[in-house]
This record gives sequence, C-alpha cells and structure tokens, in this order.
Amino acid sequence: MKKKPRALEGLKIGNSDYPLEDTAPLSGPLQGMKICVVGAGFVGTVAAAGFARFGHQVVCVEKDQNRLSLLRSGQLPYFERDLEELVRRELASGRLVFDSDLEKSVEGKKAVFLTVGTPSSSGGRADLSALQEVISALSRKMKSGQILVLKSTVPVGTAEIIKKYFSQNGKRSEIEVINNPEFLREGNAVFDFFNPPRIVIGGNSGEAIETISHIYKMGMTKSVPIYTTDNRTAEMIKYASNVFLATKVGFVNELARLCDSVGVNALEVARAIGADPRIGHQFLEPGPGWGGSCLPKDLQEFIGLADSLGVSLFIPRAVSEANLYQFEHIYLKVKNLVENIAGARIGVLGLTFKANTSDLRQSPAIPIITKLLDNGAEVTAYDPAADDEAKSLLPDIIRVDDPYKTAEGADCMLILTEWSDFQLLDWNRISEIMKSKNIVDARNILPPELLKRYGFNYASIGQN
Repeated sequence: MKKKPRALEGLKIGNSDYPLEDTAPLSGPLQGMKICVVGAGFVGTVAAAGFARFGHQVVCVEKDQNRLSLLRSGQLPYFERDLEELVRRELASGRLVFDSDLEKSVEGKKAVFLTVGTPSSSGGRADLSALQEVISALSRKMKSGQILVLKSTVPVGTAEIIKKYFSQNGKRSEIEVINNPEFLREGNAVFDFFNPPRIVIGGNSGEAIETISHIYKMGMTKSVPIYTTDNRTAEMIKYASNVFLATKVGFVNELARLCDSVGVNALEVARAIGADPRIGHQFLEPGPGWGGSCLPKDLQEFIGLADSLGVSLFIPRAVSEANLYQFEHIYLKVKNLVENIAGARIGVLGLTFKANTSDLRQSPAIPIITKLLDNGAEVTAYDPAADDEAKSLLPDIIRVDDPYKTAEGADCMLILTEWSDFQLLDWNRISEIMKSKNIVDARNILPPELLKRYGFNYASIGQN
C-alpha cells in the first residue's frame, strides 16, 4: 500500500524574513553535515547558499567554467533578488565553496542534492539527458551510506529508475534515493527558502528521510510542516502543484476578459473571491499569461504522462490553450489603440517573465513582441535585468538602457513585467515625449485615474 503524505513535527526556519545578518555559531544537538549540490543554476545556488547559512559545509558543483568563475568571486551570472549577498556571505564564512570536479566533490558527503535542469524535449516530455549524465558519474563514485536527493523536477517514477540503475551498477540498496522537490518562486527564492509553506520529502527509508529533515532543521525558528511520503507521491506533488497554479492564472485571465466585456472590475472580483480560504489570493492577478522555467514544462509533462497512460485530462489542456490565447489578447489590446500596427513604434517596459529575476525563459513578452514584429511594428524595449538573453531571444527589438527612451516617438507603451520601478516613472514626462498617448498595462500596476488625467488612452487587464 502506498504511503500517504503526512505532516511531521512543526519545524522552525529563519530568525527573520531570512537570516542574512551575522549570527552567533549554532550550538546544541544539531550538527552541520557535509553536503554536495550538483548544479549552480537558480535552484542549486539558492539551496547551496541556504544550506550553508544553516551551518552545513556545502560544495556546489558547476561544470560551466564562466559561471564557476563568477560564483567563486561572489557574483551571479543571473539576477535573483538577495541571492548575491547571501552567496558572498557564505563564501566568506567558508561554509560554501564552488567546484567543477563532480567525483571529488561527492567524496565524504552525506547527502548529494541534484538540481540539474529538466527542460521540455521536442516532444513535450521532460528531457532528462543532463540528469542521466550526472547519475552515470555518481554511480561510479557514491558509496554506501550516502543519500542521493532529487531536487530537480522529475517525472513520476524517476527515483525508482535511478535505484534500479544503481543496483545494476553494483550499488544494490546501499544508496538511498530521496525526492525533495523545490517550490521556490523566482524573484522571491531566498525568502521562500527560509520561509517555506511546506517541505516535501519522499523516500522508502525512514532513516534517510530523517537525515534530510535534519538538514533543514539546522536553521529553523518558525513552524513549518514537513510532509513525508514515498518517491512517486513526492514527484507527483510537484507537478500537481504547478499545474494547479497555472490553472488559477488561466482562470483569472479568462475572468478578466469577461469582466472587460461586461464593465466589471476583475481586480475587485478577484480580491473578493480570494478572501475565501478555499480559493486564496495568490495567483489571482490578471496579466499577460504565465511563463518561466517551471509552469510551461511541468504542464506539458503532466499532460504527456497522462497521454502515455491513456488517461484523458481536459483541464490542463484547456489551461494551456487559454494561456496561449492570452498572448493574442494582449496583442489585440495594443491593436485596438493603435490605428495601424505596421510601421507603429511600440515601447515595451519589461521583458522577463516576472519581476526581480533576469529569467526570460518562456516569458509572455516573447510571443507578444514577436506578434508585434511580425505585423510590422518597431519595438523598443527596456528591462532592468534582462540583457544577454534578450539579445538571443529577441534579436529584432531595439534594446535601450533608459525606460524613458522607450517612450520617445512611441505610438503605444506596453507594460509586460511588474517591476516596481515602472510605477515611479514620470508619466507626465512620458506623455510629452510619446507620439500618441496610448498605454496597455498588461500587469495592472499603474493608477488608471492618474494616467487618464495626463490624457492617456489607458487599457489594462480586467479594469476596462
């Protein structure tokens, strides 16, 4: 019989929002462990620096030499709020180091956390090639008593396949495989690491589960439930969580389209329904559609898994289609304000899929801007964090280093990312340098009354 998830004892985490300040050395029965984190991407770097802050000795493995060099100097190759400061503090403490030698780095480590990427393949299912490469190397090096922890998002059944692979390579059951999915929000990852709503640990060994729980207990001061279950259930929890979040976003965007048509403010509706504890406020903000590195690929893997088993899923497919239409909906908002898209100059504020990150993966800005370009518009864009990725993903736009430059001679301004700095811009000045006073606020971050006072034709999502 499958084990059902259960909440373990209340744990504590963080002595404030997140413990970046210097504190006295930890004392008491809890002892720091030696940990290896494989992969210094978004998840891996946050986990490695966070575990080091808890008091563990952590080596984070990264094979990309350029990225490795930056991390060793306390710099990040991407932007994530508060993470660079945390990395620098833990490098200085000596508890965090970065290395490129995987086999050397796993020696003597009690737990090895895998955080390598599992992007969508051309067929829509999860691409596990990077994971397979690491597992092959670890099967030659890991020894009895070590614990392999899958923090990467992996398809249901992956842990069992890895156990079988280890067994075939002479490891038998000496190495336990644990699933510990992450639920970090990009842009808020450091806060989320130290203030998680729950921690999920899946496995078959009670001792291994307790060991991984111990790793988290090191820095805890706030009550946090830990849910323990088997590997397959832990893997499904991650996918189900993201699919449900995508569903909430898809619903509120469709609600906003309907509210626009009947003259109802969707934001007021969302606030009221979100007050119901069965629904909740989070992910009920209308916008340009969801994107990023998690929701798109996890939704496709969820659908792909069902298809492979002959299970019909109607809601996830509808959610995916609704999100694709939302990109078209934003384009039509611009088209309704601009008489002729061909030859029009569109100023875009924000390219990343959300604020406080430099991540452009699956950003709604990409299909929306591409649609504008395909219909003959000239696009000038500003984003405070996106640069290198924008060069490759949106090579035909004009990138500027000043938000006001996007407004010069523009027929319309389009806000696609909710950077708080955009709320502080001098919109009266912007109105004076634009060719036509049109704004499409796809994030609902600006006050409609103020903009209309400046003479703008203002379109938002669900407030018109």
